[in-house]
Amino acid sequence: MLGRSPAEVDHEGNYAKDNAVMNRGLAQAVVGCLCLTGEAPDVSRLRGFKAGSWQRTFRWLDSSGLTLYLLRRLHDLEATELLPPTILTRFERNATENRRRLDYIANEFASINRGFRHAGANFAVIKGFSLVPEFCPDAVLRAPSDLDYLVDKPSLPRAQRVLEEAGYRLQRFSDIEFKFGRPSSRIPTLSDNPYSRETDPLVELHLAFCKGNENRVLVDEPDFRLDQATSHAWQGLRFPVLKEEDAFVLQILHVFQHTLECWVKLCWLLEIGNFLRARSSDTQFWVRVDVRIREIPNLVEFAAIVLRLANTLFACPLPPVAANWTQCLRPPVRLWIENYGRKWAMEGHPFACLSLFSAAKLSHFLHREFIPDPKVRREITQRRLFPWKRPELPVVPTNTTGASFFMATQPQWQFVRQRLVFHLGSSLRYLVEIPRWRKLNRLSAPLQPPNTRTPTNNLGMDEK
Repeated sequence: MLGRSPAEVDHEGNYAKDNAVMNRGLAQAVVGCLCLTGEAPDVSRLRGFKAGSWQRTFRWLDSSGLTLYLLRRLHDLEATELLPPTILTRFERNATENRRRLDYIANEFASINRGFRHAGANFAVIKGFSLVPEFCPDAVLRAPSDLDYLVDKPSLPRAQRVLEEAGYRLQRFSDIEFKFGRPSSRIPTLSDNPYSRETDPLVELHLAFCKGNENRVLVDEPDFRLDQATSHAWQGLRFPVLKEEDAFVLQILHVFQHTLECWVKLCWLLEIGNFLRARSSDTQFWVRVDVRIREIPNLVEFAAIVLRLANTLFACPLPPVAANWTQCLRPPVRLWIENYGRKWAMEGHPFACLSLFSAAKLSHFLHREFIPDPKVRREITQRRLFPWKRPELPVVPTNTTGASFFMATQPQWQFVRQRLVFHLGSSLRYLVEIPRWRKLNRLSAPLQPPNTRTPTNNLGMDEK
């Protein structure tokens, strides 16, 4: 597929209509098929959708991480005949490709872990393979895009040296996060097949997780202690992971911060739902989690938001402690979840799915509730609605010729065009929605105790 645009790939490549507007009815039906109520879902709704509707929804399915979960659910229910034959063929091929990709990434993962140990780096595996089987029942259901590690500051140079010796190069970094990629002769594109062995993963080293410098939501960093890491086994490999309550808190932080950044991958909410269903009656675990979460101001609300989103989308059971967390939600946050949560979460990736008036930036109504300073709120609002950021250069080999480098930068400009469409449309959608958001808050205000009413200058846009 190198050098071909999504529109040029035929049904054998299955990216022919990836940039078309997704079929929202089909997307809703897919999410309904993956519900976690414990009862067999009604998957018959899929029967009415033709191959064209599926093709237009491929990109959403892949970017949401639900393709392989849906295929597994249909196999479990012996209902794959509900899919048009070409669509079933595509999904089965994705599953086969992803198994090969998983084998490759597992080998990379094992090699990096060995390197870290030999270098004396202090680390724990986070996300990814550490979620199997507690959050994700089978690693083949995920199409991992990166390998994530928590390291302490003294171990960072050692870990970086291991990655560089393995052929990785530092691509970008912040004060808390370092991302490494392996240079490749192939040209990266937005239409890359996420299941392909050729789509190399990133390796991310994390010193911390709270991005207060970026999103200006100031919260104390939970103390994820590497000296309390436990050993985790997967496919014959053993590696250190965070203790289970810390791993859960980390997933909450991860999803919440992506919520502030306008998009969450639906499979993350599904996997949290899987965990909740498996552990909902484990009282001792939830007591430990409750203690852990209440150590940090605002973390209770973050957890309540994430769990309510998972419940809204996938009908997963909520542990009794979640009801107590929900009581801590401030009224505007509760309003946002009830009026926008599902619609917002169903959006595709901002830069991967065509949606002229995307609801993605409606999460900024929520974001603003956690920024008490009006001046900072204005600054963040302007940055969210009218961003200007130079696109990142692709990683290319050092011996790349001028012509090859020119070809490698073409996806960059495709990305710029898609960003422009997304930002213009979603910012307009946000601005148009402000009157309704203000009205919702105004109508709910009489029901709120006086000391919890939302200030008038904290609705959508600050008054000047």
